[in-house]
Formats: sequence, C-alpha cells, structure tokens
Amino acid sequence: MIRLIAADMYGTLLHSNGYITKKTADIIRKIQKSGFEFIVNTGRDYYSAKKELDAAKITCDMICNSGACTYDCFGNPFHIVSIPKSTAKKILEIFQRHHAFADISTDYGKTSIENPEALLKYYKNEVFPASKAEHKVYFKTPADFKQMTDRVRYFDNALSLLGSETPIYKISTTFLNQEKIQQLRQEIEKLPGLHIASTAQTNLEISQEKAQKGYALMQYAKHRSIDPSEILAIGDSENDYSMLSLNLGQTVAMANADEMIHNICSSQTLSNDQDGVAVILEGLLIERCFYEMHWRHADYSLIS
Repeated sequence: MIRLIAADMYGTLLHSNGYITKKTADIIRKIQKSGFEFIVNTGRDYYSAKKELDAAKITCDMICNSGACTYDCFGNPFHIVSIPKSTAKKILEIFQRHHAFADISTDYGKTSIENPEALLKYYKNEVFPASKAEHKVYFKTPADFKQMTDRVRYFDNALSLLGSETPIYKISTTFLNQEKIQQLRQEIEKLPGLHIASTAQTNLEISQEKAQKGYALMQYAKHRSIDPSEILAIGDSENDYSMLSLNLGQTVAMANADEMIHNICSSQTLSNDQDGVAVILEGLLIERCFYEMHWRHADYSLIS
C-alpha cells in the first residue's frame, strides 16, 4: 500500500501559469489528513519552492535543487550533497568559454558571480524568451520577478565564491539557442562525478552525481522507514528520470511529460493544466477507502 507520494513541481504540481490550483492544493491537504505522507521533489531552491507552497497553503517536507538538499516542513536542511569547489571551478571556466550565464544555487538560494545588470540581461535575452517558447511561466507578475532578484546573493567573481564556505548545490543555465546548450552539455559531460539533466530543451542543470531526485528520495524514505514499494512518484521531465526509473510502488507520468518519462513510468495521468496530480491522489483516496471498508467488513465477519 502507498504511504508516501513524491511530486515534482514544475510541469507537475504547477499549472503552466505558474501556480498550484485550488483543486490540487485541497486534495494534497486531504491526503495528508488521511495518513499519506507527501513530499515535493523539485529542481527549485528552497525559497522558490516554499513560496509556491505557501501560496497554496501546503505544508510538507521538500527535496530541493534536484536532490542536493532535503528540508523538513520547518525548513531545517539535511541530506546535503554539494558540488566540490574544485569541480565547480572547472564548470564555471567552461561556462565562461561558452559565454553562458551561471545560475548558481547555494544554501542561501539563488547566487550570482555576475553583477545585477548582467543578471537582468540574462533573463531578458535568454530566460524569458525560452519560457515563452515553451509556453511556461516562471514569474506570474513583475513583483514576483523583483522579489526573486532582490533575494539574489552576489559575489564579486567566481574566485570569491569558490574561496568562501558557501556550498554550491547546483549550477544551471538557459540558452534560447538549443545548439549552444548541446555544445555546453557535451563539454560538461567530460567532467567526472556530475549529474546533468534538463527540464526543457533550452536549459541545463548540473549537480554532484548523488544530488539526484531518485537518490535523495531513497535516502528520505530510508530515514522515514518507508519501503520503495510504498512510494508513488509523479513527474514530467529529464530531471525526474532518476526518481521515476526506480522500482517503486507506482510511477506516474504527466500527460505533458517527455517521451523518455512516458517510457519508464507504470502509469499516466492528465496534464499539469488538467490537475493531473489531483486525479492520481483522488484515486489513492478511493483505494484507501475501499481497503478500509474491506477490512472493517472482514473484522466484523470474524466477530460474528
């Protein structure tokens, strides 16, 4: 029987307009009250993910930065896996050669070794056009974007970050030009000890090889004494592969998922714009109700 539900955020929990619908939020709270455990397993940093959960009035544990760090519902981090600074130095050197903006995630959240003007130029020239082409919304309002940029922690340069005690969880970038993304990926793949994935054809996410959603989920399940057969996982893109390729109780692909995800999952649900997560969770509740009714009837028969 399923005890733990693990759900990706972008393209899964979130509607394409960038929010968790009321229907999905209501059913998540309902399954939590029914005894199921629920965890978000996302590529986002803690602060970005928590903002969306708070807006939907959802409280749960989170695996963030594609598996680099797990947080309990109070925001306490554990199971931390960061990129070694020596490796991060090589990644940043490759980024510099390719004129790629390094979108860096640390324990603080979004971090930059460029100035604010360079950050804004990156979002204007690469991130926003890419999200528009993918029909996705990263920021619902200008105020949301400003809130993000106001939180960025700036270092003077790569050396100042690499020389600090700040752990680097993930380095990512977005190129509207997909050919440039592929060239960058091919060079990064030559470095050992890394996990490389994408949530879209225009982006690249780099983390330590154990900083994967699947590995982090298994560590979390072990910590909670939950067997893999008791886990249901839901996702849609390449950075969910390590989670959805595991031998779990059930793996679910969103209707909008990449082909590689459809090929490895045991079942499929509706798209993120059709409350696909809610549909799956409603099915779990019905199954739980049927199971409990069956056993109550069986106990009554024995007594009789």
